[in-house]
Amino acid sequence: MTDVAPTARPRTRAPRTSPERRRAQIVEAAIAVFGQQGYRQGSLKAVADEVGLTIQGLLHYFPTKEQLLLTTLEQRNALTQAKLDEAIAAEGTLGACRFVLERNRDDPGFMRLFVTLAAEATDPEHPAHEHFLRRYEDMHAHFAEQLRSEVERGRIAAGVDPGAAATALIALMDGLQLQVLHRPAMDLIDAFEQATRHLRAEP
Repeated sequence: MTDVAPTARPRTRAPRTSPERRRAQIVEAAIAVFGQQGYRQGSLKAVADEVGLTIQGLLHYFPTKEQLLLTTLEQRNALTQAKLDEAIAAEGTLGACRFVLERNRDDPGFMRLFVTLAAEATDPEHPAHEHFLRRYEDMHAHFAEQLRSEVERGRIAAGVDPGAAATALIALMDGLQLQVLHRPAMDLIDAFEQATRHLRAEP
């Protein structure tokens, strides 16, 4: 009787990562790299290494470093906007601010990216300069409009100047995020609540 050689089992290929999933992985890696090193110091190679790609492989998905940065910021904003609108409708401007702080607190990598880029992008030559300029102008206009309505409805204390309060709120949020990155034990939300108590209308 002759021995029968065992039949070789067909190799199963590991499932390929879809282009959408790969782009999402690259964006997450960019958040980590640019958040730690800034846009100018953070390299495409560092981002590619994070997801196991060559630089050429990464450029297949994002042809330039600038496009990767702007896509990262725009995708994050798009994910946040719907939730932000819900928070404003349910809890007003202060509730929306608290929502943003809670979201960023729970994602320190993105919070670090935001704080780093907001400072870097004050340079008019920075690729994210126009993005942040539009962001601050739009946020100020939206907050001022909402606060004006909330003063009229008795939700915000009478006599509050909506434009000045909008400027102060944006500065407060940015400053608190910078502080909590230096002092992680700080209670970010409690600090916000304490600093905005004077804006709330008395029950």
